[in-house]
Amino acid sequence: MISSEGGVQADLSHATMEAAIADGTGQHLSETITDFAWYQSSWWMYDREGWWRVTRPDVAAGLDLMAQNMRLADQAVRRTR
Repeated sequence: MISSEGGVQADLSHATMEAAIADGTGQHLSETITDFAWYQSSWWMYDREGWWRVTRPDVAAGLDLMAQNMRLADQAVRRTR
């Protein structure tokens, strides 16, 4: 856990997630939705203190579905450019 000034602890630092996105081991939910990311076989949620692992199965399932839909939307936008 990452300690912050306010005593709140995030599961992952911003620097770690930025590095994962940069090297391809992490992926944002979509090109436009960057507050959620897939990394280390889990969904993660952005917060000013860092990244929090999504632990609720129903929320993770919803993010899986949203990611599928957004992939199609991202592809459609790229085709129209």
